[in-house]
Amino acid sequence: MRDLAQETEAPLHWYAIFNGTCDDKALADFYRFGGNDAKPLWSGTPYAEWHEVMPYIADVSHLPDFITWTEQEANEDWGILVASTLHLPDIFQHFRSLTLVWMPSGNHAFFRFYDPRFSIVLANFCDEEQRTQVMGPCEQWVSKQRTVTNSTPASSVVEKPFPWWEVPEAVVKKLSEEDKSVLIANSIKWLRENHADIYFYFHERTIEAKVKHLVERYKEEFGTLNSYIKNALDKEVYR
Repeated sequence: MRDLAQETEAPLHWYAIFNGTCDDKALADFYRFGGNDAKPLWSGTPYAEWHEVMPYIADVSHLPDFITWTEQEANEDWGILVASTLHLPDIFQHFRSLTLVWMPSGNHAFFRFYDPRFSIVLANFCDEEQRTQVMGPCEQWVSKQRTVTNSTPASSVVEKPFPWWEVPEAVVKKLSEEDKSVLIANSIKWLRENHADIYFYFHERTIEAKVKHLVERYKEEFGTLNSYIKNALDKEVYR
């Protein structure tokens, strides 16, 4: 990992953000290496009771063995390391404000900032101004295989009510070519909220599998993605 402390005048702190949806429970390893006081990032939000998928954040600047473990042994999706000159309360507020983000469709979605296969890829697809917005006070987001750098980190944080950040349409298009999970999740949410008759006709795992299959087959000439999915499922439900 690059030693950013040598590149900045202010002391640099490293924070770990743990992916609560990962099978590899890195939070347990954090405690094993002497960590303490990891904070649930959705506390104070309507999702404060979602313990099974809760992302956590902790200062790991004093845990070199844990940082080495994330670089050498952890699965890539355990979470991310973030670097900043600001203290934990500021970093906590910034990421909590990104719990939900606006999509180009006008819908909001959970932002998987804790999964580097999504968040770091997304930030790298952003232009410099967009990257500065989403990374806020962070100088780097780092994982085992991916890194993104913010050239103009914010010097302070004022927490905003989410969702406030709009994911750029061009970024969504690039991201969908790399990882279609966001499109799948958003389409499932759209079906549930707008066409419950179709959504609840199938078992939960079945509808997820069908939407995944349709998203992977979708082409722009089919019309809008959601219309294509609805029309295809209509034929099964009302045949």
